[in-house]
Amino acid sequence: MDISQLESITEAEALEILSLSEQLGYGNNFEMLLGRLQEIIPLKDHAIFVAKAEGKIVGWLHCLICLRVESPLFVEVTGLVVDENARGQQIGKNLIETSKKWSQNRGISTIRIRCNVLRTETHKFYQALGFFSTKEQKVFEMSW
Repeated sequence: MDISQLESITEAEALEILSLSEQLGYGNNFEMLLGRLQEIIPLKDHAIFVAKAEGKIVGWLHCLICLRVESPLFVEVTGLVVDENARGQQIGKNLIETSKKWSQNRGISTIRIRCNVLRTETHKFYQALGFFSTKEQKVFEMSW
């Protein structure tokens, strides 16, 4: 398995990311997803890492530097997906470790990740990696 930071994106890679995202129930329009990836990849305060096995993306992680008025800089992992057929092979752990190194290279020593309260197995995964729960929230959304 090889982990690298995306510096560009092909349609085939975007389709693999789309397929993995759908495994967690995230519905996406392919063209919109591709457009977002193309926007995010060149941003210096964002990183998208992919894990590939035999040339195919089997996991991805998106993280970004959060600059907030009320708290010191931290990196937030905003998305992490590992192919359901490749779980248990340290892919998620290695993606987290890669994001940790990326954070450290930017002088940031805190990583946060949000997880749906229903994903209790995922909570155990993060806790095994050294994360601890700091609070629970409700998410409010407004569309227009």
